[in-house]
Amino acid sequence: MGKEWLWWLGEFGLAATVTIIAGFVTRDVPISILYGLFVGTVFFVLREHRRVVSQHERQVFEMKNEALNLPPTFTHLEIIDPNMRQLIEHERSELLRLAKEIAEGKILLRSRPVWQIINVFHKLAKPGDRIITTNTGGHPTRMPNWDIVVQTDFELADSGVDFTRIFIEPANATPEFKKRLKQQMDYQKERIKVRHIKESKLPSGVLQNAMLMVDKYCGNVIFGTGSSLKQPVIEEVQIISNQEELKKIKETMELVLKLSEEYK
Repeated sequence: MGKEWLWWLGEFGLAATVTIIAGFVTRDVPISILYGLFVGTVFFVLREHRRVVSQHERQVFEMKNEALNLPPTFTHLEIIDPNMRQLIEHERSELLRLAKEIAEGKILLRSRPVWQIINVFHKLAKPGDRIITTNTGGHPTRMPNWDIVVQTDFELADSGVDFTRIFIEPANATPEFKKRLKQQMDYQKERIKVRHIKESKLPSGVLQNAMLMVDKYCGNVIFGTGSSLKQPVIEEVQIISNQEELKKIKETMELVLKLSEEYK
């Protein structure tokens, strides 16, 4: 209530100030009062409209949260990782779109582009973090907009993230594939640490397309069973935060680092 009175007092003060200034300028009290009331009314309408719109947007946002049941869900969980919550809320718009279309009886099923999910995950890294990635790059159609993700990685390295990408050469790599792999390594070595290794030298259990934020998370791209070197099909992205699993992944990644060679 106090804030409401302060708001009205501010509107009255604005109109009174305009009236006084108009009185000095025009030397006509009735005209100055009318002028002050007119200007005060205009400002009141504009500010009230802005306030109503802002309040409406806030109410809509709260209704969206309630519709998705995110706050109650997060409240009942003992530990909420803020970065994992960010990834979940990043998908809220798609869930809301589906809910609206279900209500209208016309549904368009589509998933958020995988590269966007991967890019958001990469952006969770902060200056000082250490990142090790494995990548079987070299596919011309491997992932649409992959260059955007790579650019994000360059920016992370520039901000102070210790970023190393290990390129894996598949056992059945063709000469054309090896050529594209070399092009990728040449391009990226100018901005991040680049290493390479043949698939035959990899230890068992290594994730071949993953990004490890040491001691924090690991994101792993899972390809479909029908994928090939020419037409890889990404089915999903798995994000791991379990500390026991991260410890094992870290040990494997460190071993791959030792077995790989620096690309110059």
